[in-house]
Amino acid sequence: MQNSKINVIELFAGVGGFRLGLEKANPNLFDVVWGNQWEPSRKAQDAFDCYVNNFKTGIHSNEDITTVSDDTFIDLEPNLVVGGFPCQDYSVARSLSGEKGLQGKKGVLFWEIKRVIEKTNPKYVLLENVDRLLKSPASQRGRDFAVMLATFRDLNYTVEWRVINAADYGFAQRRRRVFIFAYK
Repeated sequence: MQNSKINVIELFAGVGGFRLGLEKANPNLFDVVWGNQWEPSRKAQDAFDCYVNNFKTGIHSNEDITTVSDDTFIDLEPNLVVGGFPCQDYSVARSLSGEKGLQGKKGVLFWEIKRVIEKTNPKYVLLENVDRLLKSPASQRGRDFAVMLATFRDLNYTVEWRVINAADYGFAQRRRRVFIFAYK
């Protein structure tokens, strides 16, 4: 690390949930150097606009992650990659028969996370998704999560994961989410 801050790449940033959490945890430790939010097939990019409005530092990217060059990530020298990757292909909002998991239109974006990690070799990775990810796909319960864990193993990361319910921490809604923490 060239400075005392932890350089962070925020993938699938939404309105900046991970960034808010990191800044609240320690505003002097984390430096979000690049954040990406792009919603395909939408003319209005409301989440990105909100992100730009609320965060003034770092590079704000509103482009399809699959088109961002490897060099862009390498040049940022991240120590931490975070992201709440798209959940539509794992979500309870989709019927079990309609789920696509890692093979779905948005489920395949997990491989973009892998690409970023392969190219930048950060010390830490922190991801979030819906708890149904653990059971995806219904026809082979748990296969997708097992593939993800094996991917981190193959990249020489140790992985810990937990299902956390926001209601257990005083929030008004019951939102069960899987958090995946991988580290070298």
